[in-house]
Amino acid sequence: MFLKQKVTAILIQNLNWFILALLFFILGIITSVLAFGDGRFFLTELTESQQELLYELAQSIFEAPPLIGIMRLFLHNLFASLQMILMGIFLGIVPLIGLFTNGALLGSIAAGLVNEDIPLLAFMSLGILPHGIFELPAFFISSAFGMKMGFHLVFPLPQKKRWESLRYVWKEFFLLLPLILSLLIIAAIIEILVTPMLIQLIIKN
Repeated sequence: MFLKQKVTAILIQNLNWFILALLFFILGIITSVLAFGDGRFFLTELTESQQELLYELAQSIFEAPPLIGIMRLFLHNLFASLQMILMGIFLGIVPLIGLFTNGALLGSIAAGLVNEDIPLLAFMSLGILPHGIFELPAFFISSAFGMKMGFHLVFPLPQKKRWESLRYVWKEFFLLLPLILSLLIIAAIIEILVTPMLIQLIIKN
């Protein structure tokens, strides 16, 4: 019970960082949608290469037995989340860019679906939302703490030295790690076992 209260308190105390992470992600979506089809857009090549990597990853995951697919997807998302906070050591710039580019990837996919006359709302509701409501919060938490770490490298917490500030941020993050792991494993199970069936509904319609 105490741990649950502590986790809740940390989430509330860092709400501004989570909102900032969400805003950069949404900014990436909007920018990519508005620039869709424009070869001059500076992220066009990046999002295209990301989509190719995403396709290859999907093949290796969905062609494997379900349990192996779940573990592969879970480990991939866990690595991506941990990378966001570890790279925060570079003044928080890497997680900030990661939020924007991942948002841009989602935006380019959404714009591509509309361009192909695929029902966007149905695809997002059935193909993204069921696992996204678990996966994205884990990604936002890790990214937010990566940005927070970078910020406090430059501006230490009140009455704390830089290394003390970093230790404090890491302590907060590790208390949230069980939550992140839970969110990612639930997301992986849904994406492997449920999402394909939901997408079939879209295709049949």
